[in-house]
Amino acid sequence: MKTFGIVTLVSVVAVAAAPAPPARQPVSFSTMKSTQEFADCFAKIQDRRSVPWWFVPKESGGTFSNAGAGSIIGRPYLLLISDRAGRREIQLQNAGVQGPEAKAVIQCI
Repeated sequence: MKTFGIVTLVSVVAVAAAPAPPARQPVSFSTMKSTQEFADCFAKIQDRRSVPWWFVPKESGGTFSNAGAGSIIGRPYLLLISDRAGRREIQLQNAGVQGPEAKAVIQCI
C-alpha cells in the first residue's frame, strides 16, 4: 500500500510539472452584420461540418464555443461577439488563424 501511495504521489507531481500547451493568440474580426445574422451564418456552417457548438446570446453580443463536447481534444474555442457602436467585434480564442472556425468567421463577416 505504501508503494501505491508513493507511485500516486510521483504521478501527480509529474503531471503538475508537465508544461501546458502554449495558448494561441486571439484573432479579431469585425462586421457590420447584426449579431443575429452573424450567429445564424456561423451556426449553419458548424452544422454543415457536423461539429458540436453552443451559443449564449447576451444583451450586446454573445458567445459561441464547443466547450463541454466529449469529442473535443485540447482546448475548446471561444468566439466572442461584442456590439460596438453599430458594428460587431468578433474575437476568436484558442483556434488557429487557418483553422475551420476562423474560416467560418471569414465566410460570415
